[in-house]
Amino acid sequence: MSSRIDAHAPSFAPARAAGSINPVQVFVLSDMSAISLSGIALQALHAVNGGVAAQGELAIFFLAGVLLMGWFNAQGHYRSRQPVMGVAGSVLKACGLACLAQIAGLYAYGELAGAWPLIAAWLCVPVLILALRLGVRALFTVSGGWLQPVTVLAPQALTLSPDSVIRSEAGHGLHAERSLALEPFAQLSDAALLEQIAPLVQHPVFLAPDAATQDIAARLARLLSAAGASYYYRPALGAISGESFDLVRFPPEDGVILSMINAQHRPFAQMVKRGFDIIASACALAFLSPVLVFIMVAIRKDDGPVMFSQQRVGADGRPFGCLKFRTMVVNAEARLAEILESDPEREAQWRAYQKLDDDPRITPVGRLLRVTSLDELPQLINVLKGDMSLVGPRPMTLDQQECYGQAMLDYQRVRPGLTGLWQVNGRNDTTFEERARLDSHYVQNWSLWRDVVILVRTVREVLFSSGR
Repeated sequence: MSSRIDAHAPSFAPARAAGSINPVQVFVLSDMSAISLSGIALQALHAVNGGVAAQGELAIFFLAGVLLMGWFNAQGHYRSRQPVMGVAGSVLKACGLACLAQIAGLYAYGELAGAWPLIAAWLCVPVLILALRLGVRALFTVSGGWLQPVTVLAPQALTLSPDSVIRSEAGHGLHAERSLALEPFAQLSDAALLEQIAPLVQHPVFLAPDAATQDIAARLARLLSAAGASYYYRPALGAISGESFDLVRFPPEDGVILSMINAQHRPFAQMVKRGFDIIASACALAFLSPVLVFIMVAIRKDDGPVMFSQQRVGADGRPFGCLKFRTMVVNAEARLAEILESDPEREAQWRAYQKLDDDPRITPVGRLLRVTSLDELPQLINVLKGDMSLVGPRPMTLDQQECYGQAMLDYQRVRPGLTGLWQVNGRNDTTFEERARLDSHYVQNWSLWRDVVILVRTVREVLFSSGR
């Protein structure tokens, strides 16, 4: 590499070298183990049930398992690094369809001895697959084999902190060994570029251009492909997720054509979401009623109202009264104005995060409620009424709309949520701008499975959050 190019490349400590075993390929063995263990469980369940497995049932089970692994391979599970939980939805769907297909086939031929052992065995398959994949990844993470060093090629402004470029790819185990600015490459001919990129093929390259450097990144991608190199490519498409479009298979000479999807236009899924909101919120209110009464009594000792309703922005931009247990002193708004006027540092923090560390307006009971997130329990009533959903963007106050920027258009497309993507992605350490970006991503890529993942992760946040 010439000194002219290297002058733009800060030095970074190399990642620990991966062993000779490819951790991605080990997932094949872990999936085989999961299917084998589930087959053993199928036989054991029939024995416990006092029956005998139908003729050929176990053989069909293992054949279905082989076909399942073939489908995983076609989806890239065994050739590309993907976050384990990122493929959990496809694993569950595939196993569910395989189970239904086997039950239907055995029933059609009159060979179905008992459905529940087969269903139980197929329930074990995705659980064991995901558990073993997580275990494999954990072992390779400890040994250093999960880290894959890459050379980041990005705009000059981003090369000083290349890890920020691939931070969202943390689940893939990518590590920025070094970075190079894309701009100097634009001055070189194809022959000179081939000479320059030859040393780069030792490790995969991560191309991350912006709009200004997209052309040179496209040239580099073409030359890397011609050289038979493996590389990652994040083209400058703006804030578009890979989950919000389909790839249209036109002839190669037509290039890549994307078919954009409206993730919210799923009537049946939306009906299921609303039905779950109603049932879950009603059951939660009934189950938590003793806790709610206890909290109300504790707050009343402060000689103020138990709950307060604050106007928040709802779906379609309509305001609604968002309920919360009172955690602040009665004259909180006036106190806030005094604090911001007298303390420039806190004023700057409020502008960036719309909250304060060690807020002096919070009461002792309120501080406990915030740490445990119990102050938001009354919003279950909002969910039951239809003002909110269990999962969605967190409801914003009326004066925060301008700070939300263009993300406001996405926010208004859905009901605000009791929890959301921002809540489970370091809400206490993210700016309001980052919150808006996360909310837009959620709306544009919504699915029932994503809601389930967020709800599960919310439990962890409630248990271990600092509660600010």
